[in-house]
Amino acid sequence: MEKNEWEFESQLGQNRSWFIYYAQYKRVVTDLTDSVQNRQIPIDTISLPLLFSIRHCIELGLKANILEFEKANKEIEKIKLREKYSHSLEVLYNKFTEHLRVYQAKYPLSHEIEKQLTSYLDKLMPLKNKLHNLDKGSFNFRYPVNGEGEYNFVWNKKENLKEIISAFNEIHPLLVCTVDVLLPR
Repeated sequence: MEKNEWEFESQLGQNRSWFIYYAQYKRVVTDLTDSVQNRQIPIDTISLPLLFSIRHCIELGLKANILEFEKANKEIEKIKLREKYSHSLEVLYNKFTEHLRVYQAKYPLSHEIEKQLTSYLDKLMPLKNKLHNLDKGSFNFRYPVNGEGEYNFVWNKKENLKEIISAFNEIHPLLVCTVDVLLPR
């Protein structure tokens, strides 16, 4: 075995949780952000993979939470992971908040937890809207053109990624802690 060969061997089969996938994409976001902040990588050389990773983290986090809440809210129709809108942040956000409403009706939350949850959802909404408008179906950050061969972004399209990154970091606890705080184990 070469000296550094082990650094690139990954136990892919051991990644069985939606939250593990989330954590790995979150790590990519953190590492890329740190590299830009430390002036190791110019933002325009990694902006699309960074935006995709942020968007994908939110998608994974919402799906992870929804799948856990489905166990407690059996009366809500389950999400379909292979349907047309399975990558829509809008659809996933709406399903997540539906689960939260139904769960809260059955198990009222303390005022403090309800206040924190509302605060996180209020922060997630504009970020979800921004990312949904930039990339509705999880294609624009991955491919230069749409299905008709038209460019996904006009030539002079600019976006302040610092705002998106900051907003994502603010809502991170919502995506990773909600299940642990609300659902009994």
